[in-house]
Amino acid sequence: MGALVLAVLLAACAPDADTAPTVTAGVGSSGLAPAPVDGVVTLTTVDGARSAIVHHPPGAGPDAPLVVVLHPAATPASAMQAGFGWDRVADREGFVVAYPNGLLDLFQDTWNGGACCPPASQLGTDDVGFLEALVDGLRRYDGVGGRVYAVGFSNGAVMAYAWACLRPGRLAGIGVVAGAVMTGCADPAPTDVVAVHGTADPSIPATGGPGPDGVAFPSVQSSLAPFRKASRCPEAADVTTDGTAAVTIWRCADGRRVVRALVDGGGHVWPGAGPTAGTGVGPSDATGFLWAQLGTGR
Repeated sequence: MGALVLAVLLAACAPDADTAPTVTAGVGSSGLAPAPVDGVVTLTTVDGARSAIVHHPPGAGPDAPLVVVLHPAATPASAMQAGFGWDRVADREGFVVAYPNGLLDLFQDTWNGGACCPPASQLGTDDVGFLEALVDGLRRYDGVGGRVYAVGFSNGAVMAYAWACLRPGRLAGIGVVAGAVMTGCADPAPTDVVAVHGTADPSIPATGGPGPDGVAFPSVQSSLAPFRKASRCPEAADVTTDGTAAVTIWRCADGRRVVRALVDGGGHVWPGAGPTAGTGVGPSDATGFLWAQLGTGR
């Protein structure tokens, strides 16, 4: 895979500032039109050098959506690309996919999604600022012009929730597997949300409570509540069974939806990860299920 380096400088500003990044170089770009990225982008931020792997299928046009895939703690972006099937779905459906890396410190990559997970949460890493800069840079140099979605697993799911909570309106939707809201989320924008969670998850309990490190997590229901309110979802929902999962779909105002899939007996895993990830559409294949609900299910 070829490498394309975009040097992006972020002003030394507060995490909530909306200062746009200044792109200082775009190797491979003619300067006249965006050049599709299929390689690595590097950004210089207030937290140091940050990177992301980007896959831009030939069939992804100028209005193609962008899916940002957020890894769990201690798992690099390259592992998400290799084992979770998003490139396969992107090739089939015609969207761009980016796999950013969390801050590498103390030998593990983590995201600062609020009250979880160290060391990024302890260091106060501006991960929302990094992700915003990544999207802005790809819009400018990769020609991405469509909706932006964030999907994540575990610490990455916590980060996807935090991004939607702290930058209302920037994301068209989020897909979270084994995650929880761990930051303030009083007033998110109307956003499609799809959550997949195992009922026997010991790390982030589906019904809420402490994980193995003693960190208290809210339940899946509590995490979805602010998004259901923002999208004006009714109390009534469609409830079905798909394999071992109970799937609840709230059909909300303006065609938005909030979806919860609880996998009976499921642990702290991404269902369906492996060689066939992205080939199905049910909760047993989280990759295919998330995209079916977020990208093609409306």
